[in-house]
Amino acid sequence: MDLFKPSTKILEIICKEKEKPLVSYEIFPVDFYEEMVNMSILYIESLYKKLSSFYNIKFENNKSRLNCQGVSFVALECFNNWIEHSLGNSNLFTGLFLGDKGVCYGFNDGGDFFKNPNIKYKIENRILFREFDKNPKGDCFNIGFNLYIYPYSDFIEVDLEKGILYCVQLKENIIAPNGQNGNEYFYNLKKKK
Repeated sequence: MDLFKPSTKILEIICKEKEKPLVSYEIFPVDFYEEMVNMSILYIESLYKKLSSFYNIKFENNKSRLNCQGVSFVALECFNNWIEHSLGNSNLFTGLFLGDKGVCYGFNDGGDFFKNPNIKYKIENRILFREFDKNPKGDCFNIGFNLYIYPYSDFIEVDLEKGILYCVQLKENIIAPNGQNGNEYFYNLKKKK
């Protein structure tokens, strides 16, 4: 897999003028289901550390200004899609792009889902996925895009050619003001809206 990077538009969203993003890539191999779940947990823990270090966020008394819940909703849903839909045949390639104004996550699960122009249109326009509303038992459910990726991403883009999903979270939406706990702060913000 070639290294990938988000579009100029995304880089302008997350970086100040003339700033180059801090970039890291990881490859997660297909393995047993339990091991893939463990990889997702380790990825999230690593993500918290990278974001905290980059944005100079200190953990005090087990609390952080980082909105851990919002960060994990987006990243874990992308990981879960790979675990549930990879069919055991493709590695997950992730890219993390950090800028002073925000963060972008890139996910390539090796499948063709993100190479479909109709899927790209739906995702980028935050159109609810209804074709997956019923499982074989007839119970209704919403997929993770509707519940986790759309509400917690400030910008979403799909690279059709490479099949990559990019999710952006602005710094102001994942880091609480100084002296405030991240998850409590953002929970109260959502309640006020």
